[in-house]
Amino acid sequence: MIDRRESKLEASIGLSRKWDAREAGREVAKSTIKDLSQPPSFFLLFSTIHYKDHGGFQEFLDGVWDVLPEGTPLIGGTVAAFINNYGCYSRGAAALAVSYPNLDIAVGIGRYSRRNPKKAAENCANMIKRGLKESKYKNKMLVNMISAGKLPKFPIVGRIQIIKSKFFGWIATYFGMKLFPLIGYGLGKEEDVIDHLVSYMSDYYIIGGSALDSGDMLENYQFIGNNVYTNSIVALGCSVDLQIFLRSMIRLHETDKSLEITSATRDGRVIKKLDNKPAKEQILKALGVREEQFKDLGPFYYRTSNYFPVTFEENKKYTTGVGGFFGDNIYLGYKTRGKKMILLSITGREIIDLIDNSFRDLDKNKFPFIFMYLSFILVNTLGARTYIIKSKLDEYIKEIPYLMICPVNENAGTPNEPAIARVYSFNALSLLTK
Repeated sequence: MIDRRESKLEASIGLSRKWDAREAGREVAKSTIKDLSQPPSFFLLFSTIHYKDHGGFQEFLDGVWDVLPEGTPLIGGTVAAFINNYGCYSRGAAALAVSYPNLDIAVGIGRYSRRNPKKAAENCANMIKRGLKESKYKNKMLVNMISAGKLPKFPIVGRIQIIKSKFFGWIATYFGMKLFPLIGYGLGKEEDVIDHLVSYMSDYYIIGGSALDSGDMLENYQFIGNNVYTNSIVALGCSVDLQIFLRSMIRLHETDKSLEITSATRDGRVIKKLDNKPAKEQILKALGVREEQFKDLGPFYYRTSNYFPVTFEENKKYTTGVGGFFGDNIYLGYKTRGKKMILLSITGREIIDLIDNSFRDLDKNKFPFIFMYLSFILVNTLGARTYIIKSKLDEYIKEIPYLMICPVNENAGTPNEPAIARVYSFNALSLLTK
């Protein structure tokens, strides 16, 4: 890994593929900091969901702290996959460590982000702002991980996201969506968390995403210090004397299919009617999909539902996916941002173009590291061809320590372009040393 001694900034990437949680924690920490000549200023830690059943995430973190210097600021969480200098992985753990003297750090957490996203964002922001209150450095950045949605449990039928019965769909819409967050399930409400976070931290460069499992949307975990949480936002804030680089891109293209939202509820997260007709009927017709195709798919439906992204004519920078059906209603991953819904699509070529367009014009000598969030939906779309992303990254930044993690929803923004939450995006963050 490159050591930028002239700027006194060092960065390094670590990896573990061990199955045992404690051993994996030790190895990922040891491999990450072994090339640093000074203790890390902060440590970003990510893993796949597998350690839940191979010792547990507390054991995983305890293994990290067997090696990591006491007091090192640490945040992270579970992701579906990651790509780094070593390869592409859907199982294991990875970390990024950065050491730099002219850098102040604070971490924050907001609990129960589904139940009260505003309060969670406020608590997290206040912890970081208090921690950086005395910092003399003017440039600020924030890395966050938010709990993604978790499929709720229903009596008898278990966890599903398709309710065929109109009566039980009505129950889910008007009572379930209120109850789910109280018991730790339901939509992640990441867009509410980010909207409120930005209101408290408008002068920050922000990058983040939603922690998840392998895509089933059953469990997810967030890490901060030596603690494991769920249903939370964790974040690491930095004040630094270097220029901050942040790039956010999306390559979805509009189809010729659009629908008017004529009736919606729950802050626009549940759509009852499209073009004055039952929403489920209209969306399936527009997609050219029969309802029978979703029969008995179980959690796999969530993997496929986000291949139906939509945007809004009034606010095209926002994207979301169709999460499932409540009777004749459909619910979205995020709230609506307009009245006219446009269906989107993406090709494998467009996914690869994200990498080309992001790095083609960069002078890699300016970057001590590059940290990235790429929607796991895009990785799922590529399937076995995901290695092309790795090949492209190596083509442009092979000699730079880099880590790309794959969450389910992403957020990014700058003081001039406030952060938003959306799907299908690619976001990259670094510090410029030249």
